[in-house]
Amino acid sequence: MDKITIKYNQLFIKLKKLRENDDNEASHILQDKIYRKFVKDICNNNLSTLVDIKKIADDMNKHIVKHDKNRWYA
Repeated sequence: MDKITIKYNQLFIKLKKLRENDDNEASHILQDKIYRKFVKDICNNNLSTLVDIKKIADDMNKHIVKHDKNRWYA
């Protein structure tokens, strides 16, 4: 596992803990941070291959998108 993948995995673990504690606001803030990191990593060529991008995108779908239901944000 490379440094980038490890960092995303750490963020996904933190997000899971926030979800388990029903901290919707902190969870939403962290989701936004992960989305921004993903875009910046692509723009800065930290995720330069389609394989890297697809792997992180699949993980984001698994750890963020699939759990982002029945939530209300103000």
